[in-house]
Amino acid sequence: MSDLGLFHVRALEETSSTNDEVKRALEEGEPEGMVVRARRQTGGYGRQGRIWASPEGGLYCSFLLRPTVAPDALPTLSLVVGLAVHRAVVELVGEHDAEAVQIKWPNDVVVVRSRQEHASVAKLCGISVEVHAGGVCVGVGVNVLPPAERPLVGGKNEPAYLAELAPKLNRTTSDDALDGVLDGLLKAFAALYDIWQQQGFAALLDEYNAHASLTNRDVTIVNREGVPLASGTVLRVDSLGRLVLRTPQGETPISSGEAHIV
Repeated sequence: MSDLGLFHVRALEETSSTNDEVKRALEEGEPEGMVVRARRQTGGYGRQGRIWASPEGGLYCSFLLRPTVAPDALPTLSLVVGLAVHRAVVELVGEHDAEAVQIKWPNDVVVVRSRQEHASVAKLCGISVEVHAGGVCVGVGVNVLPPAERPLVGGKNEPAYLAELAPKLNRTTSDDALDGVLDGLLKAFAALYDIWQQQGFAALLDEYNAHASLTNRDVTIVNREGVPLASGTVLRVDSLGRLVLRTPQGETPISSGEAHIV
């Protein structure tokens, strides 16, 4: 069984990207469990290679994994990591704010604030998963402490910061705040990673759907080039990690793409 002993953390002041460090380690045959974190990244990136702004105050880390699952199960790993981030975050925030923290298929954790006629959505965390050199590199970027100048996250999304949901983080040093978030993430992911490898994503499906941000929303799914693939109302995420839409043609499962609320 996995526990926190599975992970050993390598801390860096600065690197191009923690993903780059882990991918090099995969190429060198490093065993599962390495976690690289950095105070700053000069070339951080998320899913589909999008640039991730990486000023001090964020948690930037990557996991070296060698999961023992069938290849067709790998697409659900990003959902498992999203669920781990969700668990770690809600442990730090109050009950009211915890309800606002939700998971956006397939690779984000967001903060959703309902207003009179619409909801505002701000990005708290981005996740990337890359199969590389016989293993998997999982990158996680969490906005923890706001910088003096707030950049856009992922090039276009309004950022949310964990410290604004969990004021007690502001009463600690920056290092202690980031360490606390990482410790919570490692603990949550260790437990979920075990379940996922042994029982599959189906065992986590109810928890994931309970905190999914897109359920009952009208969306358009686009590919990497921005070309629309499908439109409809989100019903759920299924056991294969697909986003299930209600469309004029009936229930339509979507395996990949980016969901835009319409």
